[in-house]
Amino acid sequence: MHEEITIGGFGGQGVLFIGRLLTEAAFREEREVVYMPAYGAEKRGGTVWCNVTISDERIGALFIARPTIAVAMNSASLNRFKQTTKADGLLIVNKSLVPETVSRGDISTVYIPANDLATEVGNSDIGNLVVLGALLARRPVVSLDSIHQIMKDSLGEKQQLLQMNQKALEKGYRWTKKEYTG
Repeated sequence: MHEEITIGGFGGQGVLFIGRLLTEAAFREEREVVYMPAYGAEKRGGTVWCNVTISDERIGALFIARPTIAVAMNSASLNRFKQTTKADGLLIVNKSLVPETVSRGDISTVYIPANDLATEVGNSDIGNLVVLGALLARRPVVSLDSIHQIMKDSLGEKQQLLQMNQKALEKGYRWTKKEYTG
């Protein structure tokens, strides 16, 4: 397995958080992993993205030009990723904030209403975890159990937040399995 993942959005959407979760999970699963966050000088609302490469082999290149998986949390990210995602790649789009669609037949696209599903869980701000669940439903680059364990380790004392985050992750996973794999 060798996956090059690019996640983009605006500050405050948790883009870097889900990148870190993927990175830590891959590390725990004893895979090769590289994490490269990037963000503008602005804080909340500025452009944010990160690259995560997960592989069973040594990773030679740090930069990702053509991701095998791309996550667009906002329209600007979709505009960037819809052309650069590799053929046979996966593009996940936060349909709650991105009304545009992609007309490429050579990639799989998941349009998930991440913020809407997160609201059903109790907090629209955790759409990032819904999207992460969708990603893992379509391409299990790491296990759900690893993500749950990392969240438990980092949020163990904040039980209410931990439970809400875990529900959002599971909601995205189940929704995508139902809508995109029958």
